Amino acid sequence: MHKDRILKLAKGFRGRAKNCIRIARERVEKALQYSYRDRRNKKRDMRSLWIQRINAGTRQHGVCFSFLLISPA
Repeated sequence: MHKDRILKLAKGFRGRAKNCIRIARERVEKALQYSYRDRRNKKRDMRSLWIQRINAGTRQHGVCFSFLLISPA
């Protein structure tokens, strides 16, 4: 990547990671790895939260979530 693009991506980082190109390059590369990984983890977390909310809502009506999966709609 070009120097200007790296420093633009490093904006907001702490210390020399925002203005020293060598450190900024390493930090930006690691940040991009984290963002790639966490986009997938976010989907996993949201799916888990979604199931928990549905389960809580169904229990208020006397049904459990696993029963919803089994019963024909």
